[in-house]
Amino acid sequence: MYRSRKILIVEPDDKDAKELLSLFADEDYDLEISRNFAEASERVKDVKFDCVTMDVNLPDMKGYEAVSILKKIDPKIQVIMTADQNSIELEAKVREQDIFYYYIKSFDRCELKLAVRGVFEKLGKAKEVRKMDKPANILIVDDDPDFVKAIRTILENMGYEVESSCNKSEAIEKIEGMRPDLILLDIMMEKLSDGFDICFKLKHDPEMRKIPVLAVSAITEKTGFKFSPATDGEYFEADDYVEKPVKPDDLVERIEKLLKE
Repeated sequence: MYRSRKILIVEPDDKDAKELLSLFADEDYDLEISRNFAEASERVKDVKFDCVTMDVNLPDMKGYEAVSILKKIDPKIQVIMTADQNSIELEAKVREQDIFYYYIKSFDRCELKLAVRGVFEKLGKAKEVRKMDKPANILIVDDDPDFVKAIRTILENMGYEVESSCNKSEAIEKIEGMRPDLILLDIMMEKLSDGFDICFKLKHDPEMRKIPVLAVSAITEKTGFKFSPATDGEYFEADDYVEKPVKPDDLVERIEKLLKE
């Protein structure tokens, strides 16, 4: 049975509004646009929206101040706050609110697309509901806390269990203890060779060599290591490789492919 998935885009900027409509053009959503909060709040009173994406700088009030008002109208509505630029002060004000996700417009648009999909995963209205007896457990090994935070949010919204570690010794301890279903591995951490050392240890251990490793880095620009034994250079035995900055859609697609294999 078809279940409507309604999104209200509260965006005062014409260009950004058109870009968001284009972003969601290939998704099965019912979309509406409001230019200010007064208009948006009236629509929320009349229509049962699942999700609202709302700019932090509205012409009639601050978006983070509007969240509580929306929640009083419809406590179940999921709010994704957007901003052109971030600051520590702004983020603190936004995260005090009951929001589902906070998106900075300078980041890849695919991140927002995945956040919206996460809303419908949470509501049980996803286009394709993941069926797993047990959610796959993914270990993120990376010393960049902002990257870990962003990827953790995306993966948890997709239904995965996520752990993280920021250095080689902690990563090896967690791998041996939890035996993750997949490892998302940065290459250059405290030492240039940390990622190589972790991957070598895994791929030469009879019990752990089957754990898929997705390397995430820009190392081909800085080293002679290659990801295929058929090419010149020393061979690095990761199962797949994606360059930073990561495109969330591409990352999720690669993770799902490795887990199926």
